[in-house]
Amino acid sequence: MKSIIWMVGGACAAVAGFLVWGPKRVQPVQELAHRLEEAWADHHTTV
Repeated sequence: MKSIIWMVGGACAAVAGFLVWGPKRVQPVQELAHRLEEAWADHHTTV
């Protein structure tokens, strides 16, 4: 019984951590992807 409570608590902590820190980490990655896409397009259009 004690191990089940620890497992449920750990799962709740993981979900809470993902909800708090997840969106903050995804946005810079998407911004970087857009910058790389623009740089790639500029490189191919100027040659």
